[in-house]
Amino acid sequence: MSNSSENTRRYGSYFFIAALAILFALQWGPGSQGCDTRIIDTETAATVNGKPIPLKDFARSYSQQSDNFRRQGVPAELMKQFGIHKQVIDQLVNTELLSQAAEARGLTTSDEDLRKVLKDAPAFQKDGKFNKEQYLEYVRQMEGTTEIHFEDKLRRQLAAQKLLELVESSVAVSDEEVKAKYLKEGDVAKLTFVRFSPAMYSEKVAVPKPAELDAWIKANEPAIADYYEHNKFSFFLPEKAKAKQILLKVAPDADEAKKAEVKQRIENVRKDIVDNKKDFSEVARAVSEDLETREKGGDLGLVERLQLPGAFADMLFALAPGEVTAPVETPMGWFIGTVVEKKAPEQRALEAVKKEIAGQLFVKEKAKALAKADAEKALAEVKAGKKLSELFPAAKSEGGQFAAEQKPEAKETGEFNSSVEDLPMLGKEPALKKTIFELKAAAPLDQIVPVGDALVVAVVDERKQPNDADFATQKEQLKTEAVKGKQFEVREGFLKALKQVGTVVTNDLAIDKVIGES
Repeated sequence: MSNSSENTRRYGSYFFIAALAILFALQWGPGSQGCDTRIIDTETAATVNGKPIPLKDFARSYSQQSDNFRRQGVPAELMKQFGIHKQVIDQLVNTELLSQAAEARGLTTSDEDLRKVLKDAPAFQKDGKFNKEQYLEYVRQMEGTTEIHFEDKLRRQLAAQKLLELVESSVAVSDEEVKAKYLKEGDVAKLTFVRFSPAMYSEKVAVPKPAELDAWIKANEPAIADYYEHNKFSFFLPEKAKAKQILLKVAPDADEAKKAEVKQRIENVRKDIVDNKKDFSEVARAVSEDLETREKGGDLGLVERLQLPGAFADMLFALAPGEVTAPVETPMGWFIGTVVEKKAPEQRALEAVKKEIAGQLFVKEKAKALAKADAEKALAEVKAGKKLSELFPAAKSEGGQFAAEQKPEAKETGEFNSSVEDLPMLGKEPALKKTIFELKAAAPLDQIVPVGDALVVAVVDERKQPNDADFATQKEQLKTEAVKGKQFEVREGFLKALKQVGTVVTNDLAIDKVIGES
């Protein structure tokens, strides 16, 4: 099929979706506001173009979903984190949007279709046959409604399903698209690799002797200066103050009378220090309710601004030595403080930190050399026929998959194809990816590959390339998958269009209450 005809088909699908959405908008009138969230009545979970979704429908669906997750061992407290309630309300909203759009288009459910659905539903069967009594019991007990209302609701849902089928029926996939999908997904590789990171070797580097470090500094002055310029923030010392504090605690939820009483007490304490010239440390030992500093006379030591509550820190660091702050309210209670000594912020000069930087760079350089030596040895061994998994067996990690690697270990990527952007466990490495897929068969990579600050030795364990024979056997399956993928995109696009031209209002307070009671 030509590109022109394929574009025509694609645009035809989009036009079909837009036309349905516009029809829906005309049916429900102008002035729609899209999705919104606000408080509505306690019996409604949401409204869709003015039509309410009963809160009991949400509660029933949420309970069913929660029960499914609990049976799988998911703790109740994780339900909200997983967003189960959002999935449930979205499903109810989508169904109502589709039901209304189906009505606007004149799609209905016949009596015959309704009878067939009811007859085939396992919940309404007894001994393999439809049972009217069991059906009515379900409607009364599980749905909490009448037979007429339940069947009306079911008719609307079936009409919504018909509309979705109509939307999805517009999807078509050309042979060219299927072939392109196969060429991407059928170009497959699988790796075993070992990462040699300098960090794994740092502890193996001996601490340099003074003379050795001095010689290294002399030979690497430009590198040290460059490191300093790019990491100046690491050598900045913020303003500090040697300070003392007194705290009188009051709970954030205390009544106004209690807060006023504590405020008056702290003002009296400050007056004793400032006006009556009492010693700050002695007063702190007598009245402060901060257990960590009280016995030390309120002494905080040398502190930075960020170590203290924000409002208190701002006032304290504005003082001159010997002054006392006004009372400051914080979530912990009321503070007063005094400054004994202040230390201005300082940018440490290169000369002051040169040996510190040199020590770090020296270790990194030697660790890199050790990593490179091991990587070169490993590459030679795999080229000689040895396996990375035997040379560097993986140890069981106690820290889980995100734990830092402590030593070189063989890892397997599993299968991946040429369409991936990030290589499994290696990330976005276009040069490495190109090297892998240029190989025609399984083999070790010819050279060590830099990945970040590490060196990687890799073996391609499996290399499958697309071919006509494989394509012929997979064509129908690939076509089915491609159609399903496109149907999903078209379905989601249609729902998005309906939401954009409609008005959806969710009752978050009522939903949260249901979740809390579940």
